[in-house]
Amino acid sequence: MLSGERHEKILRELELRGTLTVNDFAEKSGQSTMTIRRDLTQLAAQGLLRRVHGGAVRMVVERPGDTVHRRARQPLATLGLIVPTTGYYFPEVIRGAEAAARALNARLILGVSNYSAEDELRQLQRMVANSVDGILLATAGPLEPGSPTFDLLSGVRIPVVLVERSSRVFESVMSDHGYGAELAMEHLASLGHRRIGLAVATSATAPWLRESHERMVAKLGLETDAPVMEYDRSVVGAGNNQEEFKKFLKDCRRTGTHAALVLPDEEAITLINLAEESGVSVPEDLAIVAYDDEVADLAPVPLTSIAPPKRDVGHAAVTMCMERLAGKPGAAVSPALRRVSLAPQLIIRESTAFGEDAE
Repeated sequence: MLSGERHEKILRELELRGTLTVNDFAEKSGQSTMTIRRDLTQLAAQGLLRRVHGGAVRMVVERPGDTVHRRARQPLATLGLIVPTTGYYFPEVIRGAEAAARALNARLILGVSNYSAEDELRQLQRMVANSVDGILLATAGPLEPGSPTFDLLSGVRIPVVLVERSSRVFESVMSDHGYGAELAMEHLASLGHRRIGLAVATSATAPWLRESHERMVAKLGLETDAPVMEYDRSVVGAGNNQEEFKKFLKDCRRTGTHAALVLPDEEAITLINLAEESGVSVPEDLAIVAYDDEVADLAPVPLTSIAPPKRDVGHAAVTMCMERLAGKPGAAVSPALRRVSLAPQLIIRESTAFGEDAE
């Protein structure tokens, strides 16, 4: 294909879509990425388009009478956001990120790892190759030094912000899950419960809840024999946890435990159903606080819950990334890493009441 034909196709694509990326257009046209980059440079020199990281945008020519509302706003930056799933918890995080991106005139590209470290790494590599301006990442698993993902992120020269994850090396925005668990424990203790059980599915949130549960048992002077259970849903499978929760419920009855904090909502609903089947009434015999507040209000007995500020987390992560790119005071000009922690909220519903073991 002659250069004139390529240039015509590029300009036609920009007229139609307003933007293009080098990799996508090279694949579509059957040309090499080097050839497309060279074409874009030549067309930019002629004032026919504007180069941006990873591609180009249509050149907007202002005419007399044009208004800001009529002129297309070209994105100031393209940010890549990778989350483990779009089916639970993270939709609200994504919506918050989208709202911030719109307000700050940024383009957001979404990737989903499906809790696969390998998929996560491939998507990160693709985003870096496409020259995104910043990366927002909720890792599929622990981010350990020496891992491929850690090494990749450590080597890029663009802002990296972890989302609902923590690190000593990278900036982060996350819910204060430890504080959320404290809210739940204080609420149940205020109702008179002296034994508070804990049942958590293995996740990035689970360690925060375990640590806070242990700390609050000591701080509030609670009994230490309440059952604590953690299990791996990737092994057992969501919805196939009946035996684990039957044992947890049996341990609650054996120890005289009449309250529990459960992560996530789905498992709290399982516990409600098993309790009712065994003649244990919620909340009269067992008060339950669910952690996540995704479907807590839809439980057979609407669940008191801890609601992490998911939308605010997404919004704050995009804002932090854009501040780094803009070089605002306290951002890119400062070497200090920022770790933002946002407080969850306690939402009281029907699943908690005054405990029968109250003194």
